[in-house]
Amino acid sequence: MIKNLLNRNSLGNNYKILVNQINSLEQNMKTLTDSDLRMKTDQLKKRYRNEPDNFSVISESFALTREASKRTLGLRHFDVQLLGGLVLNEGKIAEMRTGEGKTLVATLPAFLNSLSTKGVHIVTVNDYLANRDQLTMGQLFRFLGANTGLIQENMTTQERQNNYDADITYVTNNELGFDYLRDNMALNLKDVVLRPFNYCIVDEVDSILIDEAQTPLILSSIVDTFIDKYIIANELKDYLEVNIHFKIDEKNKNIILTEQGNLQIENILSIEDLYNPNDPWIPYIINAIKAHTLFFKNVNYIIQNNQIIIVDEFTGRIMPDRRWSEGLHQAIEAKENLPIRENTETVASITYQNFFLLYPKLAGMTGTAKTAELEFEKIYNLSVDEIPTAQLNKRRDLPDLIYKDQLSKWSAIAKECQNVSLTGQPILIGTTTVEKSEMLAELLNEYKLSYQLLNAKPENVRKESEIVAQAGQKGSITIATNMAGRGTDIILGGNIEFKVRKQLYNILVYYKNFNQIKSTIILFPLINNLNYLSHTFLSVLDTLLINKKFLQLSDTELLKIINENNQIKIAKTFYDCSIKFLMSEFLQINKKIQKVENLIVKNLGGLYIIGTERNDSRRIDNQLRGRCGRQGDPGFSRFFLSLDDKLLRLFGGPKIQNFMQNQFLDDSPLESSFLTKSLDSAQKRVEEAAYDARKYLFDYDDILNKQRNVIYYERRKILESQSVRDKILAYGEQIILELLIESKKRKLHIAQTFFLLENLFGTNLTINLIPKLQNKFLNFETLELEQYLFQEFWLSYDLKTLELEIRQPGIILALERNLILVYIDIAWKEHLQKMTLLRDAVGWRGYGQRNPLFEYKDDAYELFQNRSQIIRHLVIYDLLRLSML
Repeated sequence: MIKNLLNRNSLGNNYKILVNQINSLEQNMKTLTDSDLRMKTDQLKKRYRNEPDNFSVISESFALTREASKRTLGLRHFDVQLLGGLVLNEGKIAEMRTGEGKTLVATLPAFLNSLSTKGVHIVTVNDYLANRDQLTMGQLFRFLGANTGLIQENMTTQERQNNYDADITYVTNNELGFDYLRDNMALNLKDVVLRPFNYCIVDEVDSILIDEAQTPLILSSIVDTFIDKYIIANELKDYLEVNIHFKIDEKNKNIILTEQGNLQIENILSIEDLYNPNDPWIPYIINAIKAHTLFFKNVNYIIQNNQIIIVDEFTGRIMPDRRWSEGLHQAIEAKENLPIRENTETVASITYQNFFLLYPKLAGMTGTAKTAELEFEKIYNLSVDEIPTAQLNKRRDLPDLIYKDQLSKWSAIAKECQNVSLTGQPILIGTTTVEKSEMLAELLNEYKLSYQLLNAKPENVRKESEIVAQAGQKGSITIATNMAGRGTDIILGGNIEFKVRKQLYNILVYYKNFNQIKSTIILFPLINNLNYLSHTFLSVLDTLLINKKFLQLSDTELLKIINENNQIKIAKTFYDCSIKFLMSEFLQINKKIQKVENLIVKNLGGLYIIGTERNDSRRIDNQLRGRCGRQGDPGFSRFFLSLDDKLLRLFGGPKIQNFMQNQFLDDSPLESSFLTKSLDSAQKRVEEAAYDARKYLFDYDDILNKQRNVIYYERRKILESQSVRDKILAYGEQIILELLIESKKRKLHIAQTFFLLENLFGTNLTINLIPKLQNKFLNFETLELEQYLFQEFWLSYDLKTLELEIRQPGIILALERNLILVYIDIAWKEHLQKMTLLRDAVGWRGYGQRNPLFEYKDDAYELFQNRSQIIRHLVIYDLLRLSML
């Protein structure tokens, strides 16, 4: 088996050797008891510390994990899954098709690397997947003696610490990134939640490390907001005309004001300068125009609870914790007549690129990584290995159909749905926006076709798992806004577990609330297959419905138990055990029906994927196509396009538009290889432009990242130290030295030098008599003067600490630490703001034949040096003036 798999791709001999070793250990593992397997874990830990890359350690660990999976989850890793695990363990990206079991694959390297006891992070794209994976895979790890953690929103500091201290922690990329930033703003070591990074596996690695990496993670604080300006700018926009007062750069999502536009705005506002730095109007105007011309409701955002909620263009999910920066979010709130929330300023930030590069060992898995392989290698030092499928892929990607306009295209899609639905073949339609998904839904209503809708609207998100799971049911039509990271496999014929859960929930809620289980006849309205139910089933149901603890459960608690019972092998309570039995009985009843349904749908051709538009990235298209043809199933995919689709309109060029318009004689579609190549070329150009934007972000943040590392290292040392007295003294000495050097350079009189010193240190330094002796001091060597002033500073500081200690013992240690940390954070926040302005400013220097990046680097160094000096002065100034009165 393994030989055939390796022949289907280019994976090396080491993998073949290791997979064969793992398979050879399988029989021996079967003979071991559960206790023996746990003892094996302890033995492997000792060996791993000495030889983490030893082949025998890796193969035994993988064989152990496979056996534990069979005993706890009933799942045995296929050889291709072993291959995927080996790739992940080497710190690479494993590209595995949808339905190949990536979640199970991650358990292999996760357990192996957890033997180090330094922690393993498995990063997912959303809370649902993190919770689901930790719940299911956690059983396997706990069976082997490893504990698991789960990080969710709204957890306390203590809960986060406990979960991060686990051997293996499931967490979303956002929670992990923000925890890192918060840790580096903590004023007490007890508030730090993360351990030093060790090993990380990123699920849907392309979605996180590429799509989400276009925006840095930012912690912010509220600042004063000129709400009136947003309202005025929103109204003023109505007096501006496109191509006269402003131009729209749709490709780069930017607005360019013309000279006529500048004059028009200045006249309306009765101001002399739109760009006046003391009273700037330009950002408000630009954002107001952007809000109306480039950002649209149900495309880029939705309105929920009177708030603007951003829609992720790559996954189709809402991002309730994200806000557009630099006033854009407020401009959109003004546009939609919603309450304008206060603006924010950055207090800490990091890009995903630099954040994940903090891990000594990083790996990832996805179904679509090859098209972005170059970026993974250049930015993250991650190579991509394509893992063969367990069974040959039978999916057929049909040629694109091109229509002359949007009306023809959408009409054709609706007619195609009508024709295909007559056969019963399930259809999954991928749209690019919420607006288009709802428009298609209305169109299908006209054709009287039933469908399921999945987009970013909250009422649809709640049913996400069930909608996706049942998309393979005979006769179903599912409309979805993008399909990245959904985390649920589409099973042909429908997902039996979701059907059974729903059926059992309805039964239990009905009889729990109304206590009507007196006769089996009452069961008829809710159980279609009563004849197949055993006497034991009815007996267990009867016993369950008289159990007091069960009857006290809320409907929500009951639903949670039912949804989780298939993921938990060991029942904790009587009703857990009873529900597990009832679920098992229902599954047995429905399995035969499901097998028949599966075969019927396979004979119909499997799942039919319809793409309504080419996305900016080939990866997103491939993610949609990848939803069919899982594990050797048949399936079809086809894209329906029109000449005025965004990609062709913006990147196709006028020649292609004119050429294709001449090809259409009526509403019939074209299958044009020429246009397909043009689309592929356009997608590549968009991908390259997006990569350049991320590379630009990475290059500039790399300079800031070096400074960030210095700051965070310095902060951590201060947090961990028992006392920072030496640092305080070093600050004072350095200030004295700098002032003396500056005085010498500027040839200041000795009296002026002492005035500067006294201005900073206060009258604590006994230097007020020095001016009377200035002739004598003029003869001092610089070194002698330094030593004298150092001693005076040490004495003054000792006196101040003694004064504070007498008033409140032990207070000085906390004051010293907190004061340094607070000023480091304040200075860093201001530094970030200056760096943002600097990055904008150096862009203009390119017109003077100067490299903006080099200019940014040089100026950034100067700013950083100034920041350090400001911290020293502020800390010493405050400490020497402290009073407990």
